[in-house]
Amino acid sequence: MYGYRYVPFITLSELKPRVWITLSGCNFRCRGCFSFARNAIGAPMSVEAVIRLVKKTSNEYYGDAQLEEAVITGGEPTLDKNYLVNLVLKLKEIAGYVVLDTNGYLLDGIYLYELIKAGLNEVMFDLKVWDKKLHEWYTGYPNKQILENIRNAYGKVKLVVNTVYIPGIVDEKEIEYISRFLSEIEKRGKEKIDYRINGFRAELSREKISRNPYPKEMERAFSIVSKYMKNPAIGKSCMREREIEVKRSWITVFSDGTLKRRTLDDYRAENKKMKVKT
Repeated sequence: MYGYRYVPFITLSELKPRVWITLSGCNFRCRGCFSFARNAIGAPMSVEAVIRLVKKTSNEYYGDAQLEEAVITGGEPTLDKNYLVNLVLKLKEIAGYVVLDTNGYLLDGIYLYELIKAGLNEVMFDLKVWDKKLHEWYTGYPNKQILENIRNAYGKVKLVVNTVYIPGIVDEKEIEYISRFLSEIEKRGKEKIDYRINGFRAELSREKISRNPYPKEMERAFSIVSKYMKNPAIGKSCMREREIEVKRSWITVFSDGTLKRRTLDDYRAENKKMKVKT
């Protein structure tokens, strides 16, 4: 047994056999956070209980098809190393590809090695801010260790970096610094880093720190990144679910096994309703 984490729900894709596992609770206190999963909410679940829920509901929904992908997200999944390593190990037995979505603060070389050994295939780092003082103001934590952990992860695992464009805070200047940093890392090898720019959602933010970016601002940021990197993207929603002219919805599975179909608008409305300002 490896203790437990609070799990508000898991999510199944309607497009392909894919599951997201949300582990609530986070070390960061981002001023622009839009996720209620920052707080430890949901049911306390052991790794074994999570795997049972994933197996049961994926078998019911996808039939005999093997899970193609499992994404561990939050909150912040890395808060309990033993729990996360064991979760990856167990997920790898039932899913072809395992992804970790993290702020990266705790993911040092030893931790990453243990996760890769357990079967981790990809890490998505949410790099909030480049400027160290601004990063501390925004998250409550310095970013020096995060930058080092991104450097260390390169070449060891598929690497994706996400940044939220926040007008007047994390804008073109910050994104250019980050893209330069990532491009320098890419020069060490042949692997390309996927860099994704996501738009700030002011209506969901915990603090009223900015507005939504204009399309032209996102386009300029994309153009800047394109000068340095080969794989930039503007993320309008979950990149893994982007299919042209497909209306997306997902199946939310709560800890008691009940299912609910939710669209992206449902997620946004419920996130706004459920979040607790702390």
